[in-house]
Amino acid sequence: MKSLAVVLLLAVSSVAQSAPTVAQLVGTWKLVSIEDTLTNGTVGPSAQLGPHPRGFIMYEPDGYMCATIVNSDRSDWKDRRNPSDAEKILYYNTLIAYCGSYELDSSNSTVTHHPEVAWTPSYVGSTQTRPFKLEGNQLVITVTKGFTDPSIAKRVLVWQKAN
Repeated sequence: MKSLAVVLLLAVSSVAQSAPTVAQLVGTWKLVSIEDTLTNGTVGPSAQLGPHPRGFIMYEPDGYMCATIVNSDRSDWKDRRNPSDAEKILYYNTLIAYCGSYELDSSNSTVTHHPEVAWTPSYVGSTQTRPFKLEGNQLVITVTKGFTDPSIAKRVLVWQKAN
């Protein structure tokens, strides 16, 4: 009887974890890591965002979100008030930033972002569906499509609850 109770408790716990709520998603999340899996099977840090990316993703209860990620290892501009074209291009290429609305599909553990403003025009008006899981105070988002680099098969972003 005791083992049946344990099995039922684990089943109930598993069901509760598999159906995330907006209340669990709402808040500010600070980026911990990004790991890319390439089409050749190699796994490592993002070439675009480097081994020490920094960023935040914020979900609001009103259905809006913002995300910004940068490669924190990029060099400062030689002249902060007048960067060269090459410096501007490098910054653009090592940045992801967008804001818009979002919707949660609890039954499939996906969150869909609908960017209304973005660092690149191709994101504006797009639909970015992200499978995710909540593990304690961490949000783990998996991206499997939409990469500009065709050698990337999957990207896993780990976020830590900031508030």
